[in-house]
Amino acid sequence: MILFIDTAFDKTLLAIKSGDKIYHKEIIENNFISKNIINSVDELLKKANLEKYNFKYICINNGPGNFTSLRVGLSYTKAISFYLNIPVITLNSFQILALSSNVSYKNIPIFVAIDARMNELYWTYYNNYNDIKISGNKNYLSSEKFFSTSLKKLSFRKIILIKNSSAILKNLDVNDLNIQEVEINKNVQKLHNIFKYIELLSEKNFLYNSENINLNYIRNNVANKRK
Repeated sequence: MILFIDTAFDKTLLAIKSGDKIYHKEIIENNFISKNIINSVDELLKKANLEKYNFKYICINNGPGNFTSLRVGLSYTKAISFYLNIPVITLNSFQILALSSNVSYKNIPIFVAIDARMNELYWTYYNNYNDIKISGNKNYLSSEKFFSTSLKKLSFRKIILIKNSSAILKNLDVNDLNIQEVEINKNVQKLHNIFKYIELLSEKNFLYNSENINLNYIRNNVANKRK
């Protein structure tokens, strides 16, 4: 049984996979998120007629995203991991958005952009869909203008842009680029895709002690910031 926790975005997503069944819950209001996570996980367990002692491991989105909510999610994950003596798997926000899309092109570059507020974006780049499963990609924080300028400098015939907000690039001129935009912000993420990858990571033994889990919060990494 797997517990998935994603507090990076405006809506917190919790999900439990037991066998072939997935139970999920969205928390729209992020006030009192700590209490809401505890209560919501208990509700899911009750709905599924399961016990938290059956958790085999926990997967957490370690960011980037809403820093306050990310810290709460990390604290809860570390607490329950320690209490139940179970390992943790991490995915970042870029991987989760990409896995939530229906994109499966093997040879088309994929960019993932996340609204970072203040006219800035968190973003990363994958050579193709298979690279989504590589967590070591370099992640950036930049202005939207810098991001659009970067896209224009590339010589790709076509790119995929996966984003979590319709506002991304909306007011910038990118009409001369062949961009297929995929927005993921209104529906529950494709949990089957996410859990499938979580299980793959488990099989490859990408399991960590909760003490070694940290947030991927790019605002703290000045070296990755682009104007």
